[in-house]
Amino acid sequence: MNFATGRLALLIVGITVATGWLVQRVELIYKGPYLAGAGSFPGEQVFLAMPLGVLGALALVRRFISPGDRAVLYAALVVGVSVTASGMMHRFLPGLLTGFYGGFARESGPYYRFLSIVPDWLVPGGLNSAPAVAAFEGGATVPWGAWLLPLAAWTAFFAAFFLTTFCLVSLLRERWLHTERLGFPLLEMPRALIAGDLFTQRMFWWGMLVPCVLFGVNGLHHYAPSVPEISTRLNLADFLLDDPWKAMATFESPFYFDFVPLLVGVAFLAPVEVSFSTWFFYIVTRVQLLLTYFLGRQEYRGDFIPGHGSPWLDWPGHFPFFMNQARGGLLFLGVFSLWTAKRSLAAAFSWRSGVAWGFVLGLAFLWFWLTALGVPPLMGICSLVLILLLGLAFARLRIDGGLPIAGTPQIVGYIFFVAMGTGAGLFTDSTYMAFGFLAVFGFTMIGLWPALQFEGLKLAELNGVSTRRMVCGMVLGLLAGLAAGYVFSLETIYEHGLFALQEQGGARSEARIGRYYNYLMKDAGGTDGPTDWVRLGFHAAGAGFTWILALMRQHFLRWPLHPMGFVFGTGFGWIVWGSVFCGWLCKWLAVRYGGAQTYRRVMPFFLGLIFGEICMRLLWAGVALWQGEMGGGYRI
Repeated sequence: MNFATGRLALLIVGITVATGWLVQRVELIYKGPYLAGAGSFPGEQVFLAMPLGVLGALALVRRFISPGDRAVLYAALVVGVSVTASGMMHRFLPGLLTGFYGGFARESGPYYRFLSIVPDWLVPGGLNSAPAVAAFEGGATVPWGAWLLPLAAWTAFFAAFFLTTFCLVSLLRERWLHTERLGFPLLEMPRALIAGDLFTQRMFWWGMLVPCVLFGVNGLHHYAPSVPEISTRLNLADFLLDDPWKAMATFESPFYFDFVPLLVGVAFLAPVEVSFSTWFFYIVTRVQLLLTYFLGRQEYRGDFIPGHGSPWLDWPGHFPFFMNQARGGLLFLGVFSLWTAKRSLAAAFSWRSGVAWGFVLGLAFLWFWLTALGVPPLMGICSLVLILLLGLAFARLRIDGGLPIAGTPQIVGYIFFVAMGTGAGLFTDSTYMAFGFLAVFGFTMIGLWPALQFEGLKLAELNGVSTRRMVCGMVLGLLAGLAAGYVFSLETIYEHGLFALQEQGGARSEARIGRYYNYLMKDAGGTDGPTDWVRLGFHAAGAGFTWILALMRQHFLRWPLHPMGFVFGTGFGWIVWGSVFCGWLCKWLAVRYGGAQTYRRVMPFFLGLIFGEICMRLLWAGVALWQGEMGGGYRI
């Protein structure tokens, strides 16, 4: 190992571990801004604050580390930092414990029959055991003896999944990176920081000024309410007060116009037809709600069980089932991506290829792990196929469409229950239990790993870094992140207790994730329900419409509607559509009236919008640490 390699490894491990310690206090205790991921919904933090902050700092000392090493460092930190806190640990660890404390663990309760068969190697201790009680009530040291086996089992699963997806990404690399030449719009931000000349451009500083003023004033308002707040949200429901118009803004499907500088910058980087289609198809969902009102189907929720583990991942849960349309489109995108790459896959999938063997052996290990958990063998294979298909589809949305994907908010068990029905005897109790715990894919960033791996490989090509060096850096980041996340998250949880962190700190949503695991087991296993043909029909309709849009783009050069915009706008547009509209309009005007040259000239302004918000997250994180008040931080 030469000096440069050793220095890079120390930077990856050192920054990841230091961040793992820092984010527990900022995110979990003080309720400050998210620095290391922000949950399952797209758009909440498409860029992690810490990795971009590190790149920004290194851009000021360019001689210390080469551009290639900065690229490896960034890719490694994106993976490692995201698993230390809200991107994974803050949702994963409470999810393992929730069912084993208090009312969930009562023998007379509806959850007992499922929780009593959870394998000893999956969670620490049993029902109302000391590890679960101490985690909720706090004031204790971490019982590492009880946690050792579960953490080892889950680490093996996470590592196998990471390496399996890396092998799949490597098999698709030639097709996606060289044949189709996917655009990677979101890499414009880290690429500019790696190049190191962004801070010399005046437009960049003007862009930074917008979020700095906005979140500077609003942060001061948080700590000093006498300072007026600058509102960035317009609730259109306040104007749609009469029938039938109020049907366009329901409780489960809100109609907000949000202005978020970072998302405006992201939308400016995205292809025009993708950003246009995103806000356009979100408006189409409002029209669908209006038609639903005229049809009298507003309260129709299908035959599926209510709740299904987390309504937040399938809102609105009523007709016309937007998330089901989007999921159908996602599955089509995954299948279509593999179909168009079939020749490249066949050429790359040689039995002499270590990557091909790695993919097969990784799948075999994951399948064995799922069957040991309680998933039937055939259903285990189907589960892995669905997880990988959805992962590739979300990767496509991010790396080609430039859409703000920060996770893969999908519950695999939900798909089986919709297709096959639910109730006692339809599946074994262990299968219901297993699908409950596999909801970890829906609430963390691990499903996004294929997208992050593609971005790492692209950065390696752009900066002349060998694939081996990039892979080693990202694996090192993952291992350092898992270790730091386990240690610092558990120490924080056992010191303060999940009750205090939920009610007084910043872990309200994080501490609730485990409830959704248990709701999924109980609702699906305890409620008799047939196949939900209506929801399946909306899945098929979403897939069919995405296919039609893909055909139209192939046959008409100037066709303005993009299938990725339909999927994202229909399923997640309510989170981002206002900002996407602003970003699209700016880019359309720049390209229409100024051409490509004007677009490149004004791009630093929009990169400034992104980096300015990142800087404000870091600033208010520092203030939260300085104030040291539990739950008192300013969360942007």
